[in-house]
Amino acid sequence: MKIETPKLVIPGPAKTIMLAFAFLGVVVFIAGLFLAPERIWPNFLINEFYLLNLGLGAALFIATLYVSNAGWATAFRRLPEAMTVVLPFAGIGVVILIFGIHTLYEWSHEAALLQDKILLGKRAWLNEPFFIGRLVFYFLLWIVLSRLLVKYSLKQDEDGRLEYTFKNVKYSAIFLITGVLMFVFASIDLIMSLQPHWYSTIFALITLSGMITSSLAAITILMVVMRRLGFKELITKDHLRDMSSLLLTFSVFWVYMWVSQHMLIWYSNIPEETTYYIFRHFGGWGSLSFLNVVLNWLIPFLALLPGASKTSDKVLLQVSVVLLIGHWLDLYIMVMPVTVGAEPVLGVWEVGMFFGMLALFFWIVLRHLQGIRLVPVNDPYLVESLPERFAESANQGIGK
Repeated sequence: MKIETPKLVIPGPAKTIMLAFAFLGVVVFIAGLFLAPERIWPNFLINEFYLLNLGLGAALFIATLYVSNAGWATAFRRLPEAMTVVLPFAGIGVVILIFGIHTLYEWSHEAALLQDKILLGKRAWLNEPFFIGRLVFYFLLWIVLSRLLVKYSLKQDEDGRLEYTFKNVKYSAIFLITGVLMFVFASIDLIMSLQPHWYSTIFALITLSGMITSSLAAITILMVVMRRLGFKELITKDHLRDMSSLLLTFSVFWVYMWVSQHMLIWYSNIPEETTYYIFRHFGGWGSLSFLNVVLNWLIPFLALLPGASKTSDKVLLQVSVVLLIGHWLDLYIMVMPVTVGAEPVLGVWEVGMFFGMLALFFWIVLRHLQGIRLVPVNDPYLVESLPERFAESANQGIGK
């Protein structure tokens, strides 16, 4: 089967805007290192973890397609494949983050360890050499496995050998087990250890659900962008309907885990656990916690329930943007109370870095898409993913 697809062309003004915001984010970070290090490092952690979520979530989406023999998303699989390109950039980010350990983590101070029996008891896990070594290992594993998946997907375009699909099924199974497990550890290391006295047995499930939801939202935005750039015959309303169902499902799963953690902590009534929510449910943090649920669940739930909205480019774009903002707010509430105190703050350090990170993400992904074939032309599941009229005449090309 020979299929030809047009190249993606990004309008010049759009690329300029993305580069400008990405540059702004870098400037804000550098300025913050000198002017407000106590705020810039927590914000860098939020955006570093966010970028990891987008890239790793896309890789896990691809792996899930392979191990489940799912063909419905094959036509647009290049989009999540392109998103995995940001993982090396997130790896660079975590190296930079190492320089902010002493600003972020109480357990990194020797004096704090000697004065606190709980921290001293966790020293075997929470110590700088082991912490840094684990982070390096996590990212190397994610980058290598995601590169293998994309490598064999692109190789299949050249000669159509089925062995590449079989290899990706094998690597995907490994990725789903080890990649998710390493993300659990990374969530504990990077986020939960900010408050080393506090712990939750399902904290990683909350961060995992947030990662999946935000990466699905980013994929959906890319799908809508592609449709608006002339690829409506490739990315169809059926694809949008399937993605909207996933968005709705994982939005509900996120709120289920969010409520479950509350219920477990409320029921056990252990002081070390309840302090986490007592602090975040009053004053300005309480308002943000309410907004967190609205953005990550209520708005997507109400917007995506009607059947008509599931195939609406406009609705899906708006909901996906809301979810991306909501995920940032979720991470903000996890990280910032530890560093800024009783009342939240929102200024150039927070907004500048967030928009800079998103601009960098979309610029990297779209630039990568410009240089590759947008359809896995020799994938055995491609016909299943195409509209019927194109599946019947695939030899004559798509989108011509």
